[in-house]
Amino acid sequence: MSEFLNLLAAGLTSGAIYGIFGACLAVWFRVCNVLNLAVGDFAMLGAIGTARLVQTDHLPFAAGVVLVLAAVGLIAWIFDRVVLHIAFDRGLGAHGIVGVFFYTFGLSLILEGAARAVFGTDVYSAPAIWPGPALAIGDVHVQRAGVLVIALAIVSGLILWAYLRFTVSGRAASACGESVLGSRIVGIDSAMFRRRIFIMTAALAALFGVVESPLTGFTYLSGPTISLIGVVAAGFAAFRKPGRAVLAGLAIGVTEAMLGGYVSTTYNDVLLYAILFGIIILRPEVLGLGAEPA
Repeated sequence: MSEFLNLLAAGLTSGAIYGIFGACLAVWFRVCNVLNLAVGDFAMLGAIGTARLVQTDHLPFAAGVVLVLAAVGLIAWIFDRVVLHIAFDRGLGAHGIVGVFFYTFGLSLILEGAARAVFGTDVYSAPAIWPGPALAIGDVHVQRAGVLVIALAIVSGLILWAYLRFTVSGRAASACGESVLGSRIVGIDSAMFRRRIFIMTAALAALFGVVESPLTGFTYLSGPTISLIGVVAAGFAAFRKPGRAVLAGLAIGVTEAMLGGYVSTTYNDVLLYAILFGIIILRPEVLGLGAEPA
């Protein structure tokens, strides 16, 4: 039983990481039908930037976090104004899924190159928000940072779900993803909602990077892997339901941990994605692929 509970704790921790980035991808896709492939790079900037400011420049931890979140928000705002505004609002950029895909993919490459030039290739880890030894409940041990990761994922998922489902602003944001032209006809500023959600999810990813980094550490190359993790979790939520993305991420993490613990760590990724492909083929409605977005 203790082995099962330890695997469960580890799975929930890694699943929370999957879920929060899936939620960031899902909420922005719901607003503008674009995958934010730079979400992992925003997390990387949050973790590495905070670590550098606190450990090298000796800023207070809270000040370092605030400064980094502000910088990430500014980067997101500049990218929206310089690239997305011209492409979507003025209609001057490429359209279609392939063309739009490269907007945020290009941003990811730029952030990765800039991080390497500024921070180098070292591994960075921001200071722990809740320092101390692992929490022990009987034979079960959970890292304090893991508890914070799970809590932040659940709270963030609930807030995003409630925002989209129960607020007028959230319903207006969802309407932008349904039809940009229709939303404009009824007076909804789709560009404003796209910009706000992009900045919000960028800052949330950066904050999550700060919380997660004591567990995993970050380098300038960490971003693409995190973005891919988010795509998997968002796929289980039809790329439109952030609350479901968090739940899917938690389920994926637990499944992966159990496969690794009871089958083999060598094949757990293979088995996990085989299950994913099977669900897509046999029961696509489980992923929301056969239903209209709520």
